[in-house]
Amino acid sequence: MKIDFNTMMKTTQHIALLFTLCVTLLACGQNSPTFTPTQNSFQIDHDKNIIVLNIDVEDDITHDLTMLQLDETYHFSTTAEGLRDTENYEVEKDGETYKLFITKSPIIAIKIKDSLSKHPRKLGFFRYFDAGTTFTSVIGMDLRGNLSLTYPKKSFNLEFYTDSVSKGQKDIKLKKLRKDDDIILDGLYNEPLLLRAYTSQKLWKDIHTPHYASEEKKARATVDGFYVDLFVNDEYRGIYLVSEKINRGLLKLKKKKDGVVRGELFKAGYYDPGTSFKGAPDFKNSLPTWAGWEMEYPYEDYTAHYDNLHKAITFVTTSTDAEFTQQLPNYFEVDNLVDYFLFINLIRATDNLGKNFYLAKYTVDTPYFIVPWDMDGVLGTIQAGKRIPTTDDILSNHLFDRMVKDVTFKQKMNQRWAALRSTFFTEEALEERIRDTYTELLGEKKYERDLLAWNKGHEEEHLTYMLDWLQKRITYLDTYFKEE
Repeated sequence: MKIDFNTMMKTTQHIALLFTLCVTLLACGQNSPTFTPTQNSFQIDHDKNIIVLNIDVEDDITHDLTMLQLDETYHFSTTAEGLRDTENYEVEKDGETYKLFITKSPIIAIKIKDSLSKHPRKLGFFRYFDAGTTFTSVIGMDLRGNLSLTYPKKSFNLEFYTDSVSKGQKDIKLKKLRKDDDIILDGLYNEPLLLRAYTSQKLWKDIHTPHYASEEKKARATVDGFYVDLFVNDEYRGIYLVSEKINRGLLKLKKKKDGVVRGELFKAGYYDPGTSFKGAPDFKNSLPTWAGWEMEYPYEDYTAHYDNLHKAITFVTTSTDAEFTQQLPNYFEVDNLVDYFLFINLIRATDNLGKNFYLAKYTVDTPYFIVPWDMDGVLGTIQAGKRIPTTDDILSNHLFDRMVKDVTFKQKMNQRWAALRSTFFTEEALEERIRDTYTELLGEKKYERDLLAWNKGHEEEHLTYMLDWLQKRITYLDTYFKEE
């Protein structure tokens, strides 16, 4: 076959010219004064005149902009020198001015027809957008909490369905959360800085590792979470914390097998002698609750399994001092109890020693351990968000009272406190943890747009109070856990 090199050369030149033209046009498009974002990357509240736009999927937008093409064309009030999540902008349409907020955090938009209550869940449609994951799903949605039901900014439970008819459960994966079929949307209305529960969760995960982690490498010490902007029926609801639920899968407890109960999970649902380890009344496995406890796993065919828990609490309430010292490790993971006691007292979680925690067992013949939960009323506040400046007391229950009175266990607490005070519990480390989250929320304008949604401020004075309180709390605990 004869090859015409002249023809090939001309063809190559034409292709090169076409390529150069395409690149030039593309570059011009990228530097256009009009910015058209990725589909579904924004949500608009036309009543509050708020636009939230996620640009995490875009290349850095640094050129001047005069127009924004969303559902319609919006004009910048003044030319925008690029788009950054540390700034907000004003745009106009039909004589109305909108606040434009830029984010690199996820945006969740929910559509739901029926009014929500605590039970039952109502059908809705869920849309999620961030750089890594964009998807839609049918969901079941209801209100969550007790005290939080009285707040104007509600918190929600969400369960993901395969469809609206069968309502089959569907597992989804969001950021670093475990793949599961449900999530929590926490409104954080009682948290002045939106960060107490978040930073407390992170701190516990850093200081504590499940005692069976060598066997279950994916086991979590507690839940994880991340911040999002939430829209419900096109209304901007502000900043929410998406978090996991504590369940068997999160903790990697052993499943029931061949009729044998292996892993167990109980929730301390309300204050009772049972959840304070003061009493162990008779129980009936035909009931899902006992002595303040709710059996989360396994509860099947209207059958609970309180036998082992009853024995453990009976031991705490009736054992002699000598028996308590020798046999406590048979019933409870002592290192876990020590970490929990120090942690709860550091953050002064007043509502987390008779309720708002879980008790779990990995498998047969292993001890129970505590999983922290719902840590919003901490660091100088109680669960309603009210400031309580007390720093010079010790929070406890009957189980920990007995441990503190025991020389061996108190010495373990003192030693562990000393170790943590040189790492995660240093004043510098704790302040940095809190301040970094605060700076991120402030710098990314999350406080500003949450204020627009709820007219509830997040002033820096709240941070000053928290850090001052924490310093005084540490000073007191240093004397209480002083090694002798």
